[in-house]
Amino acid sequence: MVSGAGRTQRVAADLALLAVAAAWGLTFPLGKIVLATLPPFAYLASRFLIAALIMALWVRRRPAPVSRRAWRLAVFTGGVFFAGYALQTVGLGMTTAAKAGFITGLSVALVPAIAAVWLRRPPGKGVTAGVATATVGLAFLTLNDGVRIESGDLWVLGCAIAFALHIVLVGRLAGALDPIVLTTAQVMPVLALSGLAAAFEQPPLAAAMLTARPAVWGMILFMALSGTVAALIVQTWAQRFTSASHTALMFTLEPVAAAIAAYLVLGEVLSVRQMAGAGLILAGIVTAELNQEHGAT
Repeated sequence: MVSGAGRTQRVAADLALLAVAAAWGLTFPLGKIVLATLPPFAYLASRFLIAALIMALWVRRRPAPVSRRAWRLAVFTGGVFFAGYALQTVGLGMTTAAKAGFITGLSVALVPAIAAVWLRRPPGKGVTAGVATATVGLAFLTLNDGVRIESGDLWVLGCAIAFALHIVLVGRLAGALDPIVLTTAQVMPVLALSGLAAAFEQPPLAAAMLTARPAVWGMILFMALSGTVAALIVQTWAQRFTSASHTALMFTLEPVAAAIAAYLVLGEVLSVRQMAGAGLILAGIVTAELNQEHGAT
């Protein structure tokens, strides 16, 4: 039986995760605008440079020592996080913000599948049905009239797989590491790898950053603070009080928030077929996660 204090922590964690999902949803149309000015990895390097500077000042005040093994696993989690962002950012430049949000949302349905492989427990029928429903929805959302998926959608689909693994990894580490330490260990690899990749882009990183308009820098600053620093700290804190699968269920708000933001900011409207696909994805996600939750011990 859950105590009153435990129930309060669970509710607070759920509300915090919903806020994270809403913030991430808003980053889709803003990222689309930024990518019209900056190359993908210059954008990521700029965003995570701001985040890294904030975390570097903060992490020095954390007194608790961290083992080398924990640091290594946390840095590996950051590498997975970079893979997700890199695939998403490249794909976002080639597809709509609304579609990218829903495809990224598939990571939620993939969490129980990855967790089942990790724990060597096959997913139940409800989880399998949910994943199958979400897959049909993906086809409705992404296939064009020539029954062909766009390349940008494939990039974002890869990001969904990476982000699903990231949720599982954070769930494994959240109880063992301070939220500030774990967030810093994730931000630094993304900065390093983004900066390295940006060195091969055109225009060069420094030139691209100098030519960006003040409004673009305002969007990058907002996304660094809300979608990176605050979101990662809150996610790490919240996953101390809830499971990876329940975290994923809260993140079903992200594609909905992305679609709403894409309409308000960019005027993007999904077709009837794409809306049906988006609905199937959400139905599949919720089905998979609710069945996972009911099956949890």
